[in-house]
Amino acid sequence: MKRIIIPLLLVLTVSCEMLTDCPKLVKGKPEGHLVDDRELKTIKTLFGASNLSYENYQFYRLESVISGEFYVSCHQFVNDLKVWTGDLIFHFDKNGKFESLSGDIVSAIDAGTSPSMDLSLVESRYLDRIKEDSFYRNSTSVANGCLTCELVYCELAKSEGGPAPDYVLAWLVKPEKSDYPVAVIIDSDQSVAYFNNGIVF
Repeated sequence: MKRIIIPLLLVLTVSCEMLTDCPKLVKGKPEGHLVDDRELKTIKTLFGASNLSYENYQFYRLESVISGEFYVSCHQFVNDLKVWTGDLIFHFDKNGKFESLSGDIVSAIDAGTSPSMDLSLVESRYLDRIKEDSFYRNSTSVANGCLTCELVYCELAKSEGGPAPDYVLAWLVKPEKSDYPVAVIIDSDQSVAYFNNGIVF
């Protein structure tokens, strides 16, 4: 029986190639939606009946109640970037007609689409914030895992209690296979505008 020897250099090369995709950049409006085909068909029918455009939305939930009303939840995108905390909920009555909207439709943002931070810097800033968290500071699962870094628009005025919208480029960062811990890092000054470790006491 012949013995197969795999050179150590080849093993190391393969390992490095497997890690080159991390952290993962997420940028631009996804092609698909986060609902199944049957739900998507219902949503498109509802929007079409009320002449509502959905070109800049990514649907992620369809809820129907006993009375026959529908609630459609979606992310909205401007310049092909997600508006963080800008999710919308459309309410349709029992006849399938649009009745009300929760959230504000954002039609234009003049904050550019080209970030100044590269992925390695985004990852480093996120991990620095993790070290400050009492629950995750000693966790190796986050430090050694793969992260997703999504370029988004963050509305600073709302989070700071200001009167007028003030959108800036930011990074929504979290583990690839988990929603927490999540952070929003402002691209211009690398500050952490939001952090949530997902722990509820």
